[in-house]
Amino acid sequence: MTGRRDRPPRGDRLIALFLLALVLFNPPLLQAFGAPGFLFDWPALMLYIFGVWLAVIALLALAVERQPRDERPADEGQG
Repeated sequence: MTGRRDRPPRGDRLIALFLLALVLFNPPLLQAFGAPGFLFDWPALMLYIFGVWLAVIALLALAVERQPRDERPADEGQG
């Protein structure tokens, strides 16, 4: 049994990001923002959904593009 060493470290980050998105888009939390209210003439629910969606995409981009420390070239970061 090899354990967790077979999986790349960023796989754990992607799983955590998926679980975070699952919680943030959970219907009880969405109902909290579904109350009548506006911010800059936009419904609060719409701003919440698009804001969280944007944050999830940005975090996904960081998790995928970021290289683990042991995979970086030796000369990177020096100089």
